[in-house]
Amino acid sequence: MTQPSPDVAPAPEEPRRAEPPTSLAAPSPWGARAASFRARILPWLERLPRLVVVVLRVVVALAAAAALGTYLVLGIIHLRHPFELEWMEGAMLDEVRRALGGQKLYVKPTLEYVPFLYAPLYFYVAAAFSKVLGVSFFSARLVSYLASLAAIALVARFVHRETGARFAALLAAGVFAGAYHLSAGFYDIARVDSLFVLLLLSALYVVRFRRSVGSGVAAAALFTLALLTKQSASVIFVPAAAYVLLTERRRGLVFAAAGTVMMVGSVLVLDRIHDGWFWYFVFWLPRQHPWVAQMWTDFWLEDLMRPLSVSCLLALFYMTVDRGVFSSSARPATEPGDPPGRGSAPDVATQAGEGSALAVASRPDQGAAFAVSLRDSRYFYLFAAAGMLGASWAGRLHAGGWPNVIMPGFAILAILFGLGLHAVLDAAAGLAAPRRHRFEAFLLAVAAIQFASLAYKPSRYVPKSRDARAGQHLIDKIRKIDGEVFVPAHGYLAHLAGKRAYAHQMAIIDILGIGGGPAGVDLRAEIEQAISQKRFNAIITDIGFFMPEIQRSYRRDGNIFDDEKVFWPVTGLHIRPDSLYVPKKK
Repeated sequence: MTQPSPDVAPAPEEPRRAEPPTSLAAPSPWGARAASFRARILPWLERLPRLVVVVLRVVVALAAAAALGTYLVLGIIHLRHPFELEWMEGAMLDEVRRALGGQKLYVKPTLEYVPFLYAPLYFYVAAAFSKVLGVSFFSARLVSYLASLAAIALVARFVHRETGARFAALLAAGVFAGAYHLSAGFYDIARVDSLFVLLLLSALYVVRFRRSVGSGVAAAALFTLALLTKQSASVIFVPAAAYVLLTERRRGLVFAAAGTVMMVGSVLVLDRIHDGWFWYFVFWLPRQHPWVAQMWTDFWLEDLMRPLSVSCLLALFYMTVDRGVFSSSARPATEPGDPPGRGSAPDVATQAGEGSALAVASRPDQGAAFAVSLRDSRYFYLFAAAGMLGASWAGRLHAGGWPNVIMPGFAILAILFGLGLHAVLDAAAGLAAPRRHRFEAFLLAVAAIQFASLAYKPSRYVPKSRDARAGQHLIDKIRKIDGEVFVPAHGYLAHLAGKRAYAHQMAIIDILGIGGGPAGVDLRAEIEQAISQKRFNAIITDIGFFMPEIQRSYRRDGNIFDDEKVFWPVTGLHIRPDSLYVPKKK
């Protein structure tokens, strides 16, 4: 055994660590329960963002469905109401009767009849319905109701065709249906607007999704029909033609030429048929009306941004953000005839191997490449929005432009809402799951805010049964009056009572408000003479129409209605025929 060297000191022993006392007590049940609770709840917490997304998707989808369902029910209720929902509906029936009777719609204005400033197509379509169903508000409103439903379907179709996403298409349709009250409830009444929007959307659909040269002629024909429904179609035709010319020169030349020939030709033919009065009423008179200065800004801030701020922001995002930033998870354009740039896939320039349209355009074949890059869907909608919003803006700038003129703008913003929402959701698809779910939840919450801002009380647009009874009471009262009865703002009531219907007050004001030239001078003299000579045995009026002349020859003989709450229109100008005037005795 080896002994340690005496020169080396032995190493000191390390002190032993004190061992903790061993507890003999059993483990705490609270600790075990806490661990078990954490084990069960953590998976739920991890899934919570995804659950929130699912819940929000359901909420937003239900909001869109509610907007659609509410409008469907309101339209059916309105079809059944036998009196005006808006103060000019009765005059639209007068136009339909003239069309059915083979009379010209545009003639020299007289006390018996003054044409409106509207193009004729709606009246002839309503006349065709009336020939089968009878001349009534039902048949005239049915045209608008069916046209509005078709327009809503086209809004959804645009979005679904671009994205393949039913969810985005449903929300777009819901936004357009929800904008019903923003239009003052004009979607389903006997007016030209819904047919006009349907024809515009149909024309734009052909421009976007059809590539043949013949489709250019079809789109031109649809724009011509839109022009024959409402004059502002020309404002949308110009940017649409510019887009097609930039993207497909041959098809664009056919489209632009055919549209110009059809539109100008139809106007010239109609003006010749009506001895110059078509141009006078449909184009000359509207240009004489003054502009509303405040609408230069209020249209954008009050009409659009206040109620549709989310749609406007998503529209800007969709039209301005480079398509290359989006993921390519959207389904490819597989349907026959689909244009390049469909869905949220990268733009055509990127697919060609370049990062931007500018890079492609720098090649030797830059003209063709530039045209191809413009086929990206965002460029089409930029041109379409310029036309639809431009026409809406022009309508609001025009004195007397009611919110119904914004309906084309509502339609394009609804489409862009669906496209923009889908594009942002698609952009988020590349994020990691937790961040993606939070982002999707935020975006869906914003979409829910859009639907909340469109909420309205449907009961406001529902006529009561007492209104129908009051209307029948008024007709009976007019029928019992001997001789002619002049009801300037509601001439259809005299017709229903078996008496002659005279020119509508609004049509007269459209002329006399700006003088109207020699025709306006003659019309004013005729009306003043009829009143001063006491041609009418009674005048039933509601606002100051030729009131000084009426008061000189007639005296007020009380009110028509005893109830202050009955027979008011549910939309439009808030007036009713309540003041009865009878001739003064000599």
